[in-house]
Amino acid sequence: MNISETRTALFCCCRAFLFVFFFLSPPVWPQANQGTIEGIIVDQSGAALPGAKLTGTNDATGIHFQTTSDSNGLFTFPVLPVGTYTIEVEHPGFAKLTQKNVTVSVGARLNLNLSLSVAGQTQSVTVTDEPPIVETTRSQVSSAVNDVAIENLPTNGRNFINFVLLTPGVTLDVRGGDISFAGQRGTLNSLIVDGSDDNNTFFGQSVGRTGSGRAPYQFSEDAVQEFQVNSSSYSAELGHAGGAVINVVTKSGSNAFHGAAFEFFRDRSLNANDPINKINGRQKSP
Repeated sequence: MNISETRTALFCCCRAFLFVFFFLSPPVWPQANQGTIEGIIVDQSGAALPGAKLTGTNDATGIHFQTTSDSNGLFTFPVLPVGTYTIEVEHPGFAKLTQKNVTVSVGARLNLNLSLSVAGQTQSVTVTDEPPIVETTRSQVSSAVNDVAIENLPTNGRNFINFVLLTPGVTLDVRGGDISFAGQRGTLNSLIVDGSDDNNTFFGQSVGRTGSGRAPYQFSEDAVQEFQVNSSSYSAELGHAGGAVINVVTKSGSNAFHGAAFEFFRDRSLNANDPINKINGRQKSP
């Protein structure tokens, strides 16, 4: 085999490898902007039920996720997009259980304990009450700001980062306008959007911060579904921050048409002139 044939063979092998890697491998979801549901399946006496089949359905998109309880009755849905789910549990000899209104928040690990009743006259049981969001396996200190707060609370400049001030232990760093957690400098924080780093590497601040020659880029608060503020003891998948980690999830599509619109209205009757303009005899621009 001459050099030309060797190069051709290597080129074909590389193409085949890339094809297998990019097209045949299963999709990998960024875990930082997802949530997890875990728990145990038991009968009415409290005994674990192995082999129970669970199906989690996203109410907005209709996408199904399936898993099975192990020998100890434990189950987990490890990577779920943020949203509201309906969990269905089936096991031979037991009535089908349907748990509705299970809310998965960004970065949350929801513990869900489900009890099945013996099949008899009742072939299915439906629970519509929203289960309490309880985390029993982690000790991280975090808070979540959902879309209801983002849509209804006022903010100056339509910057969703301002809502971080609603969480405990957060203040505005007057030295530079950054968000300060427990008195730490704002440059120690980290911003993650949909699992990707959204920090300004040069300045060590979140992308979009204005001032000192920085580009005033930021995406609209209407694009944000919710975000999680992790102030301490967060997991290694977030990492690379000496302060807090702000974990953001943007809105995605669903089976229903939806959208948002906004407008700005500002004129002189609503904006009083400031003292400096008055001294210099200038009118405030509308």
